[in-house]
Amino acid sequence: MRYWICNATGRIDVATIPTPALAPGDIRIRLCACGVCGTDLMKIFTPSVAKPVGIGHEVVGVVETVAPDVTAWQPGMRVAVAHHAPDPASHYTRRGSGPMDPGFKATNIDPGGFAEQIRVPAVLAAQTVVAVPDHAPDLRAVFMEPLACCLRALDRAPVQEGDVALIVGAGAVGMLFVPLLRDRSATVIAADIRAAPLSQAAAWGADTVLLDGDIAAAVDAAHRRSQGRGADLVILTALTPQTLTLAQHAVRDGGTIVLFGAKPGSVIDVDMWDVWRRELNLVSSYSSTPDLLPRAMAILATDRWPLEKLVSHTLSFDNANDAVELAQRGQAMKVVVTLD
Repeated sequence: MRYWICNATGRIDVATIPTPALAPGDIRIRLCACGVCGTDLMKIFTPSVAKPVGIGHEVVGVVETVAPDVTAWQPGMRVAVAHHAPDPASHYTRRGSGPMDPGFKATNIDPGGFAEQIRVPAVLAAQTVVAVPDHAPDLRAVFMEPLACCLRALDRAPVQEGDVALIVGAGAVGMLFVPLLRDRSATVIAADIRAAPLSQAAAWGADTVLLDGDIAAAVDAAHRRSQGRGADLVILTALTPQTLTLAQHAVRDGGTIVLFGAKPGSVIDVDMWDVWRRELNLVSSYSSTPDLLPRAMAILATDRWPLEKLVSHTLSFDNANDAVELAQRGQAMKVVVTLD
């Protein structure tokens, strides 16, 4: 079978390996679609990430084979799969910090999401596989795992009816927050340096701010929509010195800043006097947990929010480097790879 492998920084090879054999509790799926994620790009383009490395984790496929002891899944079922799961009994999981469980990142799909056939180990088959409703298209179902990540962020930084929420970075992940916040009756402001993604945010009921190097417009929008208080919640999908400064100016006293994404080696000076005296809450949110996956799929199962509209480019499995380059250049809202 064929799969994508990153053997050197910045390059993907489509290689051939034997089809993964199944151990007890495992299932094997045939790929339908897999989204290109920012984490994939980090692994591909960051020299410090050890190579070779398999990539891909936003997976939709059809169950092809199951181990003899598996009864929950049958060949022919269409499913979405997430790639990590914690030990349900661990100290971390029992305290709501499942992604911090030492075994969390050790779990993964084999050999990665960009593969013709994918082995889902027993620990994942039991926790992170979710059936896709017949009426939900593949291009919507691929958002299960990233949508679950957004749900966890909002669980960690709850929103009340009437709150004002500012999303800084309206790429695909930032856009996933728009319907979630709208469903919570929040006023949503989406800010980005690109005009294109803001049109979809506006269509879904968000105010929009085009960032042209001046943070004042976003700060003004947050204060204007909140009767001068500032945003109750600021979500940073990309953490830089500039976006953190924007967040601290835009958030209200006692408000919350969610750190939703950062690059390796990100070191930023923070005015902790401002954080302390204004009682600002800095909340980081990393990944999702198995219990959030069915919640995400339930949202995807409705037609209220057609998230497939976020997919700007669909490429075939053979166009590996084209897909990665599109996503890396920032010219695409969301790139999804399909298996013909």
